[in-house]
Amino acid sequence: MAAILIVEDDRGLAEAIACLLRKAGHSPIMALDARSALREAADLPDLILLDLVLPDLPGEEVLHCLKSQLETADIPVLVLTGDPEAAARLRILGTPGLVGVYLKPISGTQLRQVVDAALASTRQQGADDDGQRQRHGDLIRRLIVEGPDALVFHVYRRLHADRMRARGTISTDALTWTEIGEWARVEGLLDGEEARLLRRQPSSRRNSLSA
Repeated sequence: MAAILIVEDDRGLAEAIACLLRKAGHSPIMALDARSALREAADLPDLILLDLVLPDLPGEEVLHCLKSQLETADIPVLVLTGDPEAAARLRILGTPGLVGVYLKPISGTQLRQVVDAALASTRQQGADDDGQRQRHGDLIRRLIVEGPDALVFHVYRRLHADRMRARGTISTDALTWTEIGEWARVEGLLDGEEARLLRRQPSSRRNSLSA
């Protein structure tokens, strides 16, 4: 079951979509305007269905707000619009996290299909990200255990800087993961693939290595 936010100013249509999603086993949340949508999005639904014509703000502006905030940037969004020109603009822009743009009217069968596909893609991406975070953390642990003192020192400083940044404190006196990865590669401690993995910046929301 997924929590799906329906952003649609036509109450009748929103209720029809909610009914369809509820029958499919999901938990729909309705927002009839942009401000309500942004407020509901703060609870991090699994998917957002976004209309572009809203009474208080354009849907494009809602999309920009969602993708510019760290907390909501990763929520996948499906746009449902009756405006072909707006749909074409969004398709050309290729906004990250925008998993599809569909013109209304859309049949119930098609809507179920695109929702299922979007959720499946999101779950797979989450699994891939989790696997990469695990490999990244394992690599850091190996460097701490097996690396020379100078390398261990810089790895610890980088981890500390990342934790401080996650708490809102900026620190610039530590080597970047890119610099540490290149150093370890030159020293023969990492191969090219491992160096690329180390250069992956740990997420401030879910750190790769907890200690």
